[in-house]
Amino acid sequence: MSRPRFAGRAWPRVAAAIALALAGCGGDDDGGSGDPDAAACELPAEGRCAGNVVERCQDGVLVTEDCTTTQATCTATPGAGTFVCLDACAAAGVTEAGTCTGDSVRRCEVVGGVRTVITQACAPGQVCEQPDGQAATCAADACAGIGPLGRCDGDRLVRCSGGAPATTDCAAGGQVCGYADAATGYACVAPGAAFVVTGTVSYEDRPPLTSGALGALAPAVARGTEVAVVLDQGGTVLATAHTSDDGSYTLRYDAAPGAMVHVMVTARSTVALRPIRVNRTQTQVHAFGGPSFAATASAVQDLLVTEASGLAQAWNILDQAVAAMDLLRLELGLTPVQLTARWARGSNTGTYYSGGTIYMLGSNSDDDGYDDTVILHEIGHFVEDRLGRSDSPGGSHDGSPTDPNLAWSEGFATYFAMAVRRRPHYMDSNAGGGWGYDADTSVTAAPTGTTIGGDVSEDMVSEILWDVGDGGSGDDDPVTSATHVDVLRVGTTYLRTATLRAIGESGADLVDFLDGWFVGDGLGTCAGVRDIVTTRRRFPYDYAGPAGACP
Repeated sequence: MSRPRFAGRAWPRVAAAIALALAGCGGDDDGGSGDPDAAACELPAEGRCAGNVVERCQDGVLVTEDCTTTQATCTATPGAGTFVCLDACAAAGVTEAGTCTGDSVRRCEVVGGVRTVITQACAPGQVCEQPDGQAATCAADACAGIGPLGRCDGDRLVRCSGGAPATTDCAAGGQVCGYADAATGYACVAPGAAFVVTGTVSYEDRPPLTSGALGALAPAVARGTEVAVVLDQGGTVLATAHTSDDGSYTLRYDAAPGAMVHVMVTARSTVALRPIRVNRTQTQVHAFGGPSFAATASAVQDLLVTEASGLAQAWNILDQAVAAMDLLRLELGLTPVQLTARWARGSNTGTYYSGGTIYMLGSNSDDDGYDDTVILHEIGHFVEDRLGRSDSPGGSHDGSPTDPNLAWSEGFATYFAMAVRRRPHYMDSNAGGGWGYDADTSVTAAPTGTTIGGDVSEDMVSEILWDVGDGGSGDDDPVTSATHVDVLRVGTTYLRTATLRAIGESGADLVDFLDGWFVGDGLGTCAGVRDIVTTRRRFPYDYAGPAGACP
């Protein structure tokens, strides 16, 4: 594919809450019209919603109940389809104090006069915490600098346990802290190696700005990168480890006393939790070596991969891949598969995905090595291909209406980049500065007269996915109880395994995502999704997929 321009929950079946709602919607004289001269009532037996008012026929007379008076919502009850005033928070068992759902806070708030379940995803580097008897909140992740491999603090082993750091004094058991293997990470190990070298690895980063331009150089930790101590003479690798998520490493090794050695880092992770490599050629991985030093009992070697070396971008690509792998594993519960990236300074081969490998431009006029969202967009195509489903025909795309399968694939990949970063911005730098795009504030509508299988914009797809997944009290659309994980899960479950409906365009597209959304999330979000998809963007989805017809 060519380089981009931009780049279940079911409704809770709480019988008691529904019974109370049904009781409140009966034929109380205070709630009905009761006019004996009123015209005959011809509503369907289940009634209907007129805004947030329940309307139904009782003894041939129109009876109404304004749900807002009790801060409830007019909705169809699950299964029965009867329209009632339902307290969404009570039905879901959610209180004002909230609860933690993964790394999201789920609480009850009054929005537009009705009690509403709000789901707010915590920002990157935060987790949801709820001390006993207190409200759920997003707080800094105390384990953020540890990662899945743990780390050494001298001879104390630090690992994450139950969401908090846990320290073990290895010396108390006659052991030392060291790197065991790629499966275990850092552990208390038997003393044996004569020498130890410790330090941190970082790289020079240029963080992308929302305008599309790049920020000033700033050091960033190189988490999860392979690090080794190497004998200068002959290049023998004496010991290998991976950095912890704070960039630290500990390497224990044997060599002749005083032998000259150096520390080398490679832009890859051979850990099964994060199987990534960033190559400069078809088979050669990027590597960066530190200064030589004499083998001694204890040494400290910090490495900074510089932009001047022509290599820093490779570690930025690695770091974006680490973030994507962690989301797939920790939030979607998927088993990561091998991802290979190709980038080299001066490369003009283009930015695209093919066969398990993402290719990134490295030319002087357009270097994508620091473009986090462009990198993650291509990883989004990797996720489609390896862990979901893609029927994209490939080809050029620029945001204008195009083949529905292509629009879906490109729009999803752009959204994936945003979901990993928890921000609705897509940025792409170039020698002239670059450009940016905000999927939360942009509204790209389908052309007038578009059919359900007609050409649509990839931007419209990205915007719809963002709006569906970006719940929280500050959300500007009606779907407030969903998360980006809910949205992403449709691609790796429903689209991957389901027999897709034969409607509109053949193959995976926006229609099939919406079908899968309602299958996994239920019909409780019908009104909100309709507002996002049809009212705001004029996409003519039929709301009659395999989950049933929306009311």
